[in-house]
Amino acid sequence: MVAYYLKQDAFAFDCETVGPRRGVSVVNEIMWLSFATYGRGDVIPLGHPNGELAEVIKPLTGQGAKKAEKGLKLNDVDYSKNKKLHTHVFTEPPKQLHPAEVFSALRPLFFSDMLKVGHNLVFDLCSITKYFDGQVPSAPYFDTMVGSFIYDNRNKNRCGLDDCLKRELGYEMEKGVGAEVEVHPFSVVAKYAYLDAKYTFMLWKVVKEKIAKAGVENIMALEMDVLRVLCDMKLAGAPIDQEALASLHVQLEADIEKAREDIYRTAGVVFNINSNREKQYLLYSPQPSGRGLKPKIYTGKGIKKEAEGKELTVEDYSVSAEALEPYRDKDPLVKAMLEYADLNKLLTTYVIPYLGGEVVRTTGGKSKVEYRDSLLVNGKVHGDFIQHGAETGRFSSRNPNLQNVPNPATAHGKAIRNLFYAPEGYKLVVADYSQIEPRVIASMSNDPIMKKNYLDGGDIYTTVGDVMGVNRAAGKVLVLSMAYGVGPDKIARSIGCSITEARGLLSNFGEKFQNVSAYRAKVIGVTRKAGFVSTVLGRKRYLPEINSRNIGERAGAERQAFNTRIQGSAADIMKLAMIRAHDLIPEGASLLLTVHDELVTIAPDNLVEETREAIREAMEGINLLDIPLIADIAVVQRWGEAK
Repeated sequence: MVAYYLKQDAFAFDCETVGPRRGVSVVNEIMWLSFATYGRGDVIPLGHPNGELAEVIKPLTGQGAKKAEKGLKLNDVDYSKNKKLHTHVFTEPPKQLHPAEVFSALRPLFFSDMLKVGHNLVFDLCSITKYFDGQVPSAPYFDTMVGSFIYDNRNKNRCGLDDCLKRELGYEMEKGVGAEVEVHPFSVVAKYAYLDAKYTFMLWKVVKEKIAKAGVENIMALEMDVLRVLCDMKLAGAPIDQEALASLHVQLEADIEKAREDIYRTAGVVFNINSNREKQYLLYSPQPSGRGLKPKIYTGKGIKKEAEGKELTVEDYSVSAEALEPYRDKDPLVKAMLEYADLNKLLTTYVIPYLGGEVVRTTGGKSKVEYRDSLLVNGKVHGDFIQHGAETGRFSSRNPNLQNVPNPATAHGKAIRNLFYAPEGYKLVVADYSQIEPRVIASMSNDPIMKKNYLDGGDIYTTVGDVMGVNRAAGKVLVLSMAYGVGPDKIARSIGCSITEARGLLSNFGEKFQNVSAYRAKVIGVTRKAGFVSTVLGRKRYLPEINSRNIGERAGAERQAFNTRIQGSAADIMKLAMIRAHDLIPEGASLLLTVHDELVTIAPDNLVEETREAIREAMEGINLLDIPLIADIAVVQRWGEAK
């Protein structure tokens, strides 16, 4: 098999994993490997426990048991239809090769210069690495999941293999086998695994052509270089201080209980805090039965009723954090509710997932308790960084979601970050791009005031504030409102002014920084004509809504167009910096995390200075803008100490 494959230029492969943590690539076990290339597909079982299905034993129902006691004839209806109660009896499995034999034979294939194709390739590469003494199979790579997103961002939520195969090849995969292969017959899993690899190989042929047609081969190449970095990051894992984690857990539980008491005391009534309906009536009903707040954001049903001209009730208005935020400092009950939600989010998003334990999940006001296994493996968290998570090209992340860690300036943000630490003899080297979005705006718009500020080494937020006659904090809000497409309502909330005053500030900003306004108009115009917006490296985001007759849809797409041009270009630069840092840091240092414009690296004490300079060169040595990029770098014991 290996001899045949080595004569080709590419192959697809897939792993079927087992074990209590089958989804955690650093500790799972591979039970099946499947491969496909031109004219051939292969499956390799590595200890499948079952042969073929010989018999299904169904327990008797209560009525059936009574009939059996009386010696009466039993019929099909006397046996349980509940498949969970059925016992499957299999023949003996065929003789299979030992993993050591298999991976020894496959080493020349995985470490060849052939293209390795997979769907969610980071998982498969990292799962295999443990069988190669920690060595990641060598590049080049092609991830069909990432590729499906790269050629068209509108596939973002439909990048799973099922969705891709149905969309690109009209093929529907058999469901239910891959989730737990060890409970199925040998031949069923063999066929499933074979088709998985075969169709992934076929998918590659289609997706690579679509990438070429869309003209985004260089972005795909960038993402595959990033994928190589993500494998090493995932395998390294970020150390977590488990004593500090346990203390934070106790503190948060106490804080949540206090916040709950504050809510009941302020409301003057005990109610279900997790019930949206009860919160809607309590907050939006007229006084004295409710708080009499004027709601502004509709629920999904509310949007539909409003469009149909139907009468709205309090149940049609949202009580999400976004909807309640404007009232945080105006109503003590809203403030208490938001503080409770913030604390609960910290507990359920970070602390419990790290520790393991029970999490209360609430959907539609109904709560149920779920048990979560700890994310930690030998005291480290091995997170997933998702390359198809945001249309701008930024990462999203899960297990845990680090992109939503609270601001490091807040107590809770600092507490979560301080769980990540360097053990004795090591340091964290934390690097953060200084004001990267404003630098991208300054360079691309060629605005003379902004460019002069950066070329003179000034602080852009102070400069903008001085020009606009506001303080630095307001200057920062105005600059970032351009990058993120923030409207006057959010600006007003951020700097504590009226919406009318915020509109005036935006208008005044447009007059004082005319190049920025002109550049924004140009980006929107080009996007309207082309149907997509591009980043500095050519990443495309399709925005057909920019030509919509619906004013709201069109305005939203216009904001997204400029936001993608700016934030997406910053994301391109950050990914380029990650690749460069991965290649430049000394052996013994490891990249651990990336959050927005920040890179966290761990290094032994004797390599700290060499690592710091390598990262500075990696981040500042990118020449895509005509103003300098600056990286703020701190050497710390805990992540939270960096800011």
